[in-house]
Amino acid sequence: MTSLPGNDALPLTLWPSPADAEQVPWSAYAAEVLDHAGFSYATSTDPSDLAPGGVLLLTAAVSAQEADSVTTWVTRGGTAVLATGAGVLAGSADLAALAGVSTGRGIGSEPVECAPLWADRPPTALRALAGQALHAEEGAEVLATFADGSAAITRRRVGAGLVFTFGVDLWYTIVRIQQGYPVTADGIPAADGTAPIDDGLLKAEDGMALDLETDRSMPPGYPALTDEYTHTYPPPAAVPIFGQPHADWWRSLLLQTLWQGIEHSEAALVWLDYWPAGIDAVAHMSHDADGNDPEDGRAALDAFAAAEVAVTWHQVFPGGYDGELFEAIAAAGHEHALHYNAMADTDLSTWGWPQLRAQYAWAQAVTGRERIVSNKNHYTRWQGWTEFYTWCERVGLQIDSSRGPSKQGTVGFPFGTAHVSYPLTPAGNERRFHNVLNLPLHTQDLAWAGHIAVRDVILDGAQAQHGVAHFLFHGPHLNLRPLTRQACVEVAAEARGRGMPWWTAEQINTWERARRGVRLQIETVDGGWRVSAHSSVAMVDAALVLALPDSVQPADAGATVRPVHRHGHEFIELGVNLPAGTSTWLLHR
Repeated sequence: MTSLPGNDALPLTLWPSPADAEQVPWSAYAAEVLDHAGFSYATSTDPSDLAPGGVLLLTAAVSAQEADSVTTWVTRGGTAVLATGAGVLAGSADLAALAGVSTGRGIGSEPVECAPLWADRPPTALRALAGQALHAEEGAEVLATFADGSAAITRRRVGAGLVFTFGVDLWYTIVRIQQGYPVTADGIPAADGTAPIDDGLLKAEDGMALDLETDRSMPPGYPALTDEYTHTYPPPAAVPIFGQPHADWWRSLLLQTLWQGIEHSEAALVWLDYWPAGIDAVAHMSHDADGNDPEDGRAALDAFAAAEVAVTWHQVFPGGYDGELFEAIAAAGHEHALHYNAMADTDLSTWGWPQLRAQYAWAQAVTGRERIVSNKNHYTRWQGWTEFYTWCERVGLQIDSSRGPSKQGTVGFPFGTAHVSYPLTPAGNERRFHNVLNLPLHTQDLAWAGHIAVRDVILDGAQAQHGVAHFLFHGPHLNLRPLTRQACVEVAAEARGRGMPWWTAEQINTWERARRGVRLQIETVDGGWRVSAHSSVAMVDAALVLALPDSVQPADAGATVRPVHRHGHEFIELGVNLPAGTSTWLLHR
């Protein structure tokens, strides 16, 4: 979503941090969170630009004079959300006074419990990775606490306005959970034997920021492990998994504070929903062509036909199927994609830019498809932090789903998300984000590599956060494991029964990139509201979400209206077709 500098018709303003080439721009991730949430917003570091009664998301240090101006603006009815990152609040007595808090110890990795004051409350403690303990003074409500009872999030009424304060370093926490730490060595395995990630192969899990010992839980209805667990196939029992998307919950808490501010000011708000009108969440199925056995490939084609799902079919070097099978895959509606192999089993199957480039060219040649946009790394191989995304950018890959589990005890949401996102770049980059979407992976081969108990946990988590649930299958298991083939067909039906359509990675990529080119505004007019949308490309069935009364009706007969529930709040969805360019709709009270 493109921000609109200085546009005072927008109720939301982002106050960004200045660029610093020597530091990772953690707070820049605020823009990615707002953009993916579908918000149109102004960007400014001038208090005089703030819309009366609007909402300010402050992510930077400010001067005493600026803090005084923000305080005056809040007193007159504005809402300030202070999410400035670790240490900033401690260095600003003026901001601390506005928030009604004093600051204490620095926070490392520890859990945060949310009070029962949220419209949508996390069912478990959330992992925070940095921040500052807060001590609420008189008049400040505590919305969440750190392990020692100090405040992690507060809310305070100031005059006619509100102030929300995050002691948690929100941006560092979200990015670290989603992108992990740089992978340079094996990770530490789970003590219960369910996640032996110390296997001598560098992969995404080795950099996980979530805690294997405290951030996992048993799937609902299954007993805790009592004996020493042996990691064998199929799983001998259900095991602890990452059952909650922690990063998505942090996003949800932020959105809830923004919406509270909008509701408090009684301003009109419109934003673009994650998916098309009528869809609350989606599902994604992928297939890795490991082994390139044509019998396995035909068995996979048969299973996906029975499941009635078009999959993203990752083709792996070396070898490949015969031309007839490649053609049959495309004819069945599946997406040809790359399964980059860095397992060192041939000269080209190693980690590095030349190898990715060569394998991309190989995939183009064997599939006959020139434009390959999707990739998933074989065995979820990973090294470093984000350099792999730079290779994807150079070769033309636009969406990658390598960040997921390879072990039974790391399935679910090991990187805390069911949402696609643009990864943050390291320090020293001219751009803040890589131009490659991260599509999270949640489990592999139900009833073989992942216990069947994880299926509904993943669907529930993705649906609750309005994201995408990603299930991976391999041809050999669809061919030789009847229970895995059955699980493939059953998960397809279960998702459809929940109203979650199955999309390929290419479809997800196309939709997400299109929605980032939409700007929205709403203004009050006689008898109702006028909604304006400017879209860089045409979009069918776009969902414009409005904080308006249930009785609202569009003047345009081609638009649809339905109530929707998003992150604990009730809204109205306006389903419309967006042509490229600017469109408007009149809504009657």
